[in-house]
Amino acid sequence: MASSLSLANFLSTEIIKNLALPSNLRYGTAIYERGGVEVVEETASKVEGWVGGLDGTIREGAGSRRRTQLLATPEGLKWHCTGNPKNHQIFCKHCVGLALAVLDKRSK
Repeated sequence: MASSLSLANFLSTEIIKNLALPSNLRYGTAIYERGGVEVVEETASKVEGWVGGLDGTIREGAGSRRRTQLLATPEGLKWHCTGNPKNHQIFCKHCVGLALAVLDKRSK
């Protein structure tokens, strides 16, 4: 069961595209590409980091820095961003940025 609880089983470019609104996909990609992701904890089933906090325009990935988590659970991929309102599970630009950082690290 441990291997099924790996983020590697729950993240792909296609999954990210399906979870995020097009605008969050664009903004999160900009955050990632500009180096706005700082991973602070990572295991096979969890990654947590600070995402965002860049200067510029929203289109360039600017905005608040948020603590963001991605988790592999028996129910599937779960996420949490401190920028999301309570009980709203939006795969926001911060989640996109963190997910792209995980995929990039896995490809190296």
